Amino acid sequence: MDRHLRPAVLTTDPSSPDALKTWRHWKRTFNFFLESLPTTPAPNKLATLVNFVGASVYELIADCGTYDDAILILQTAYDKPKNEVFARHLLSCCKQEQGQSLDQYLQKLKNLANDCNFKACTAEVHKDEAIRDAFISGLISPHIRQRLLEKSSLDLKTAFDDARTLDMAERQSHSYRSSDPLTAAIDQ
Repeated sequence: MDRHLRPAVLTTDPSSPDALKTWRHWKRTFNFFLESLPTTPAPNKLATLVNFVGASVYELIADCGTYDDAILILQTAYDKPKNEVFARHLLSCCKQEQGQSLDQYLQKLKNLANDCNFKACTAEVHKDEAIRDAFISGLISPHIRQRLLEKSSLDLKTAFDDARTLDMAERQSHSYRSSDPLTAAIDQ
C-alpha cells in the first residue's frame, strides 16, 4: 500500500459551499487508495470507508450495510442536482472580478460551465435553449421566473406553456381581489 495515496478524512459538511468540490476530490483519492490495497484478502470497503470519514459524515452512513449503499448516500448528500437554466444564467452573467487574472477568470467560467449540462445538439436545439434562457431571464414577474426555475431542466415549449399558465392564474387571481365586495367597499 502506497502511503501517498492515503486520503484525508472526509469531514466537510454536505451543505458547505465547497462540499461538491471537496467530495469529488476525496472520492477520487479514496478510490485510488482502494485500488492500491492488496487484493488478497479482499479489503472490507465499508470498514475502510468508515475509517476515512469524520463523525458527522459517519452519521449519514451509520445504518448502511454495504459499501455501495454508503457511497450512494454520500453521493446524494454531496452531489445535489443542478438547475441547468440557472447554471447557464450564472455562466452568461459571470464577469471578471477586480484583481482576477485572465487565467483565473477563464477557469471560473469553465467551472460554471460544468453545471450547465451541455451536450451535442443541433443548431435548432441550441437556438431554442438560448431563447429559453433569455425568456426566463427577461420575465417581469419574479414569481413566474421562480416557478420555472423550480425545474432542474426545461425545454422552451414547456417553459412558455408553464409561464403562460402561471401568468393567466396570476391575472385571474387579481380579478378575484378586485371583484371582492368587501375590498371594493373599502377602496371607495
